[in-house]
Amino acid sequence: MNFLRRIYIWCRRFRHRRGYGVHSPFAFGLITDVIYERRPYYAYQELEALRRAAKGYLTYPERVDKLLFRLVNRFSPQRIVEVGTGAGLSLCYLAAGRRGAQCISLPGEDTSMVVEEVVDQCQNATLVKGPLMDTLREELSAGKVDFLHIAHTQNFSQVWENFFPYKAEKTIVVIEGIHDTNSKSAWWKEIVADERTGITFDLYDLGIVFFDHTMNKQHYIVNF
Repeated sequence: MNFLRRIYIWCRRFRHRRGYGVHSPFAFGLITDVIYERRPYYAYQELEALRRAAKGYLTYPERVDKLLFRLVNRFSPQRIVEVGTGAGLSLCYLAAGRRGAQCISLPGEDTSMVVEEVVDQCQNATLVKGPLMDTLREELSAGKVDFLHIAHTQNFSQVWENFFPYKAEKTIVVIEGIHDTNSKSAWWKEIVADERTGITFDLYDLGIVFFDHTMNKQHYIVNF
């Protein structure tokens, strides 16, 4: 995304910042203590070295990867599955957020040596290569997924449909590029409106979905 468009989007969403007008304690806490949190976490320096190694490959902006780290650090999921690996960097941020978690990324069949080298440096991260939907179904059937990251994949809707029967009340789903295309934006709106989902957050770069219906269903736009 070019710089001028980023400024335009930021200005349009300016009133949705830092939890202003948010009454839910859960949502306000997530916005102020996780999304906008800026402390220098212990792993950031180590992860920055991996970022340099992945330069030139498909990665998120650093602020997005750091948010993935903070989400895992906050909610402590035991089993994390990422679909669509990119350069492998986001998987390393997820894995560093909870060193004791099992972190699995499904890149599909084509993976560069650089991606494998990046992931190899993360002690609790694993690549599972093979036809994407086949490996996804195998991982879903292998055990509960606490945190699903739908990342760099064109099969986002199929991933969601296959995952949905396996969700749990405390599962968290993070979706990349919810406004990348008109079709993906329309699909995201369907997720937000679906009565089976709970609290949702639109950060423009990412969508975050919760399923805990002990909290009132609500949708929040955040100027991230």
